[in-house]
Amino acid sequence: MNKKIYYNNKFIGFNESIIQSSQNQTFKFYKKESDKTLKIIIKDFLNENNSDSIIMLNYDFEDVFDYLKKEFSYIEAAGGFIEKNTQFLFIHRLGKWDLPKGKLDKGETIENAAVRECEEECAVTNLKIIKQLASTFHIYPYKKSFAIKQTFWFYMKTDYSQKLIPQTEENIDEVLWFSEKEVRNKALLNTYLTIKDVVIETLDPINTGK
Repeated sequence: MNKKIYYNNKFIGFNESIIQSSQNQTFKFYKKESDKTLKIIIKDFLNENNSDSIIMLNYDFEDVFDYLKKEFSYIEAAGGFIEKNTQFLFIHRLGKWDLPKGKLDKGETIENAAVRECEEECAVTNLKIIKQLASTFHIYPYKKSFAIKQTFWFYMKTDYSQKLIPQTEENIDEVLWFSEKEVRNKALLNTYLTIKDVVIETLDPINTGK
């Protein structure tokens, strides 16, 4: 299992194979039978002075995820990686290349939320969901504590050829179609680690075991 839970530029991983594809990372390793409780491990992980990622050698992802949902606020979001004729849609927000996504409305399905957010943030329509991708997980400061966000991702296609319009009230200043080469040589060099995971899963399915 290669699920990761991110906080800034580090992560909690559940498989040592992750190390091979993780550049500029140092690691700490924990086993259940150690004298450190999960609470202590998470507190150390969230320490701003600690840059180490964590490998949980014999922990179950769902157990750790359930613990975090109980300790922190749990937020669900959904978004899309959109293709049109071998070009891929990216938004530019707060200085980084990103993918359109947003929080679920009350009672909304993850599929409807993903399509709605893409339409709202980019003014793109005629979206067809091809498949669901792996969720991403990240922790961030929220109110006086933290939140754990799960983002449900979908690979979509469209034939939309009209002007793309960035949703400026969401701090988006640009929406562009990139070729695969531009994705790899431009977007992925200035984006979030969670977004890299989504893009690589789609573009390199053999290498990610999908």
